[in-house]
Amino acid sequence: MAGRIGIMSRWIVAALLLCAGVSTAQAEKRVALVIGNSAYQAVPKLLNPDSDAKLMSDTLLSLGFFVVGGGARLDLDKAGFDASLQEFRAQLVGADVALFYYAGHGVETHGLNYLVPVDAHPQDEADVFMQMVSTSDILDGLEKSGTRINLVLLDACRDNPFGGHGVRSRTGGLAQMPAPVGTLISFATQPRSVSLDGTDGHSPYTKALAEAMQKPGYGLFKTFNEVGLAVDKATGGQQLPWLSSSPITGSFYFAGKPELPPAEPKQASLTPGGAPVATTPASTQELRFSPPDDPLRQGLVVDCDRLAAMPYDTGHGWKLPGLEVDKINVTAAGPACKDAMQRYPDVMRFVFEAGRVATGQKDYAEARRLYEQAAAAGYAMAMNNIGALYEGGSGTPVNNVEAARWYQKATDAGEPIGMVDLGWQYETGHGVKKDGAQARQLYETAAKAGEPSAMNNLGLMYMHGDGVPRDYDAARRFYEQGAALGNDAAINGLGVLYSNGYGVARDNRKALQLFEKAAALGNAEAKENLRGTRR
Repeated sequence: MAGRIGIMSRWIVAALLLCAGVSTAQAEKRVALVIGNSAYQAVPKLLNPDSDAKLMSDTLLSLGFFVVGGGARLDLDKAGFDASLQEFRAQLVGADVALFYYAGHGVETHGLNYLVPVDAHPQDEADVFMQMVSTSDILDGLEKSGTRINLVLLDACRDNPFGGHGVRSRTGGLAQMPAPVGTLISFATQPRSVSLDGTDGHSPYTKALAEAMQKPGYGLFKTFNEVGLAVDKATGGQQLPWLSSSPITGSFYFAGKPELPPAEPKQASLTPGGAPVATTPASTQELRFSPPDDPLRQGLVVDCDRLAAMPYDTGHGWKLPGLEVDKINVTAAGPACKDAMQRYPDVMRFVFEAGRVATGQKDYAEARRLYEQAAAAGYAMAMNNIGALYEGGSGTPVNNVEAARWYQKATDAGEPIGMVDLGWQYETGHGVKKDGAQARQLYETAAKAGEPSAMNNLGLMYMHGDGVPRDYDAARRFYEQGAALGNDAAINGLGVLYSNGYGVARDNRKALQLFEKAAALGNAEAKENLRGTRR
């Protein structure tokens, strides 16, 4: 079953990517992980992935990328694959651009794609989840990293090599994948199609990609259009690369911006006293685009935001990334937030985010001091997090009455997450008199404001008949709303409905797909449900 999403969980909601302006190519921090798997142990070896990965890593190094491990990672087993991804995520702290390249076998099952370590030997579909690497996990890690642009390049669209091992696939190749915000996914060929290996030591896709990347002035979409044309020509129309992309703000050039004609010399501006006005290039660490009616300075984005922002905090812009509190790199975020507070003492968001860093360090006394400072200035999410300290007994004895009082303050200030946490207090009778109607009203208000955890909690109430008449149709409707916003608990809850036939025709296959998706997003209950569904 899905559980409540609230309290400290307000610090653990799926993050949105920052799509802001671009720094120059020279100032960008570009990080890449390049993997090539050829030497498979349970199926025939592939000819080109190792050499393709080496070509790609050499190309990226020449273009100013930091390549994890100093070059291509070759012939990785599951443990090596997982370790490389972990190292990749660690290197993405403070990065602007993340690039993941993979050449090797890929498998699609139940509409989801998995990359295949060289030691994979599945005997049935249940083994895929344990032995292979979910592309959803990779996308989720990139989305939560706070990088401005994420590029996922997959030269893995080959025939399913495990068809005789009980691993079903609708057709050859990979399934289409939706791209999260700020992400471009490039497939070597169209969905459900099989790419060619090539005859000169490199696949047509990787060869064309390496060449296009090195052309100065080629932006993202011009680069990948060039790749498509080159592969189409090289294969006589047998293979056509495919893109899945979400909106990406700003520009990115692998090999630098196009050259501009010399600018006309400008007369220097003068101060009223006649002295030239000093001009400072825009900082690569800071983006300023605040309109005059932006009292919260949501248009000011600095490293403290990138490293310690809370997901769905209404005190920052909706495009600002958020991090689970246990994912904050406190070593990097601490100095960044201290600097932001010194430079912008009037922006309480930075005080609040410094409190989150202290929370990550388990210095709850300092966290509370900072939260109280921000709350006194009217910062709504700080009020909510003080309530969470009381409810969780973090640095103070558990006190649900005080927790409810602070959640009420956050609710009165219009913070949807505060409404969810206060709703949970009313639903369970912690710190307040149990009142299912009041809980539902708070959840509904938060859901209307777009808070997905409120949608999940409403789904739970209606599925169990907890404080409301049991209504599976209403439960499905709220779960679907939360699932559409990527809430892993809502996706899992929807799977529960289909697994049990609650208000819908029982559909174990659909339930399995939903549990797999929620599990890929890190939902522990979905992983348990997945094991139960496969038995």
